[in-house]
Amino acid sequence: MLENHSMETITIPKSEYSKLKRELDLLRDNKLLKRVNELIDILFEEKYNLILTDYTDDLTEFAINNEKDWNVINSGWDHV
Repeated sequence: MLENHSMETITIPKSEYSKLKRELDLLRDNKLLKRVNELIDILFEEKYNLILTDYTDDLTEFAINNEKDWNVINSGWDHV
């Protein structure tokens, strides 16, 4: 027995549809996402002089709660 399923639809301008489709294509591009992640790592390292790794044992509650100990220097990348 076939059921009749009605699909809910919306109407949007073609330009908005094209924009959303392009954004979706970019998000599906794994190479691009990997490059963006690498860029974020590089910018974070430059700004905070830290290298991001999977090692997180040093992120104790004490270290995180004492932000005053972090010497944050302004960088040209602050507003990127």
